[in-house]
Amino acid sequence: MAITGNIVVVNIETRNNIVRCRQMVVRIAVTILWLWAGICYGDGLYGDREPSSISIDIKPGDPENIIRTSSGRVISAAIFGSSDLDIISINPRTIRLNGVDVMLVGKSDKSLCRSEDINDDNFADLVCDVRTTGFRVGEGEYKVILRAATYNGESLKGEDRIRIVAN
Repeated sequence: MAITGNIVVVNIETRNNIVRCRQMVVRIAVTILWLWAGICYGDGLYGDREPSSISIDIKPGDPENIIRTSSGRVISAAIFGSSDLDIISINPRTIRLNGVDVMLVGKSDKSLCRSEDINDDNFADLVCDVRTTGFRVGEGEYKVILRAATYNGESLKGEDRIRIVAN
């Protein structure tokens, strides 16, 4: 940085450092707000309030919801949209299936979710790919709970059943 008269000359490296510093301050402020919200609303992300019940389907199109131990490491989970739930309002980064999060890809960590009407009710549904590597269960039938939150902080919860079988 050089000062000539009333003009301050800033080189590109200094300018980039200033921009990075501002970005870091914003990230810290956002983190503090999230922590404050977690303290004020108890359960943090999902809040203290009773979650709204939503309809979900694990492995859409497969009524038996069979997961083979030798199958891939990802399964699809659908959240059904309705007149009461616009799937656009759901924050995909908050979706957890029995505590396991949605797959993220690329440098920008985009969620592997897509919008489609899978149950032909003329409401868009949200279909997301969820890691199965986080499940620590053996063969058998299990209830799975999907939790999510909307961008305005409403807590959502849906349940379905899966059956895990050997190869």
